[in-house]
Amino acid sequence: MMKPKKRRNKTIFYTHYITKKKGMETKDKETNILNTPLAWAQFWDDSAVVQTLLARVLPTYLPKCRWFGGKSKKLKQYKVQYTLPFPFGGSLAYLIVLDVSYVSASSESYFLPLYFSQEEDVKKLDKKAVITPLTVAGKAGHLIDAIYDDDFREAIFTHILGQKKIHSEDGTLSFERGNVLDGYKTTSSFESKVLKVDQSNTSVIFEDRFFFKIYRKLFREQNPDVEITRFLTENGGFEHSPRYAGSLTWKREGFPDVSLGLMQEKVENDGDAWAYFHARVKSYFEKVQQLRHDIKEIKKVELYKPLSIRDIEPEMLDLIGYETLKSVEKLAQRTAEMHVSISSDRSNYTFLPITFNEDYSVWLKNKLILQLERRAELVEKNMDSLEGLALEYAKIFLEREEDIMNIIQTFDESKMIGKRIRIHGDYHLGQVLRTGDDFVILDFEGEPESTIRDRKVKQSPLKDVAGLIRSFHYAVYSNIFEIKDSSNLPFNDLVEAGSLYYRSVVAVFLNTYLDTAQKNSLAIGYDNESRYLLCYHLLEKAIYELGYEMNSRPAWALIPFKGILNLLDSVFS
Repeated sequence: MMKPKKRRNKTIFYTHYITKKKGMETKDKETNILNTPLAWAQFWDDSAVVQTLLARVLPTYLPKCRWFGGKSKKLKQYKVQYTLPFPFGGSLAYLIVLDVSYVSASSESYFLPLYFSQEEDVKKLDKKAVITPLTVAGKAGHLIDAIYDDDFREAIFTHILGQKKIHSEDGTLSFERGNVLDGYKTTSSFESKVLKVDQSNTSVIFEDRFFFKIYRKLFREQNPDVEITRFLTENGGFEHSPRYAGSLTWKREGFPDVSLGLMQEKVENDGDAWAYFHARVKSYFEKVQQLRHDIKEIKKVELYKPLSIRDIEPEMLDLIGYETLKSVEKLAQRTAEMHVSISSDRSNYTFLPITFNEDYSVWLKNKLILQLERRAELVEKNMDSLEGLALEYAKIFLEREEDIMNIIQTFDESKMIGKRIRIHGDYHLGQVLRTGDDFVILDFEGEPESTIRDRKVKQSPLKDVAGLIRSFHYAVYSNIFEIKDSSNLPFNDLVEAGSLYYRSVVAVFLNTYLDTAQKNSLAIGYDNESRYLLCYHLLEKAIYELGYEMNSRPAWALIPFKGILNLLDSVFS
């Protein structure tokens, strides 16, 4: 077995500024090939090669990776903070923790497993795997992302199965097995592959039965995805989330545990809930146009008022479809059951429900006020990118910024009798899988823009409900944007028809969610309190969405603008 040379704990770093001189492009290409006389086990002792890796290779490689979040930021420096050796078979990989610092922002940590592949024919390697050509001790090959190596992936799985621990100077790599793997035996024809779907993490499928996700962006404590998945499926008895199968954790004495990967049982599915409901909305608009209903004659459901399916207007029931509304009920039931399960253990403080208090109130208001100020500034600077109804709504938004600020400030924890719990935190239709006539909920990492501490703050479960309701709003408007140029209805009529659909679906969802929550003693507060919290978090979600839309697709800023104005005019007026 190849063993790394023992060395003192040290941070290897090279400061890299994005300031290239003329003619350096050619030089960069010439020096991106790494060549060291040392063996792979002593790679990190060759300071010149490591500096080239950090100064030239990684600045070229990382921006090409979907999971790297620093593409739009001005880089200041790279540091290899830790190199955790991972011996497997007769080979050796290094699990490196890479610190990336920015000129005008805080640093981020990324996880990159490195491996020296002697596969000379680069065509046989996945193009995403290859970082750079590399020669070590006269042997030519490539430096690759180890997750693309078959033997490395198999080692990850067998280490989880055996609950192995790998000790080094920089801590312990701890592999944990979930209950679903008890008694599981691998076969001689072990199969694994890296999924080709680009995302913020990298996923592997093992034996066509288990998914392993490596977390690329690291946090200085356990990822909530690992915590909540393990708790829901091994302690909370929740059967509508992929079962916890294992995890990889980096442990150091005196430091919080850091999650490096999560393995879950594969769930056979028919796609995500976004695709399902997007198609249902499309069908609704087709009926509206074909039947030429006078939508202005259909009675509107009161915004965010719970209603059963039998209370929906017959004409709307026909347009939306009974099956669709039954699916909405099922999704609402599973959402409430998730919250009941996640708050079921009164002996575990991590998941123990707690009361609202002043600290939470101050945290929530400060967070949202800062976000509002940034969104308003963003809108002001980019008004020229808006047109039509989006521009009209933007002007109203800016005129009413003070009204929104006052609403944020009205949050009063002393009036709340409900409880705060751990929540999903980034709940939308894309985080739910359709399984026949049922649903499975996944991806508990939390809101991407939030810090790891903020993601773990206990909040009202109605924040998750607000996230899903905003997702329904997006399903409606994405269909409107798709058909507006080909529709036989004016744009304003499409918006009106969309509003009827949205109000009805939300009413049915809320009716089932609140009923399931109350029957299972989920402490969401009295009726007025739960409605207030829902609308407060709807406002929070819409303000959050505004940042993404203004930066990425200004035409879609119409959606969060509409959500905000709905609340101002119908709820907080």
